[in-house]
Amino acid sequence: MNELVKINSEAVIATPKSEMIAMVDNYIEKLSIEGGNPSEDLIRCAKYMFLLEELEKRLREYSANELRNHDNNEMDILGNKAKLVETGIKFDFTASKSWVEQKQIVDEASKKLKDIEAFAKSLKSKTTVVDEETGESYEFYPPAKSSSTTVRVTIK
Repeated sequence: MNELVKINSEAVIATPKSEMIAMVDNYIEKLSIEGGNPSEDLIRCAKYMFLLEELEKRLREYSANELRNHDNNEMDILGNKAKLVETGIKFDFTASKSWVEQKQIVDEASKKLKDIEAFAKSLKSKTTVVDEETGESYEFYPPAKSSSTTVRVTIK
């Protein structure tokens, strides 16, 4: 719990990334040894993350405007680096006929694959299907299923 109190302090701004990781490691170690309230702490973290992510999103435009006025569109701030970078670069290949043709083939194959996956998900056991046009038979099996478990936090 001491680590969570430290995270609330202004000192965290000056803390190097490696020390932040050590703080988390220390908290988790204490939690495993001494116990605590991990679900409550998870909710606290989720709420802080929501608050900080919202603030970060809204500050980006202001920061970008500020960075445009500096050499190389970058600044060293509080021992860290902020740099204006290009993201979300998109390319349009539709002017190339060969690309359009290949894209159509890929799209049709992707649709066929999704149809096969949907069919296989509905199966309870191995099934053989005969293609009426070609007479070929295909064996389909229900897919192997795996999953993982996590905690979903809904902030209200």
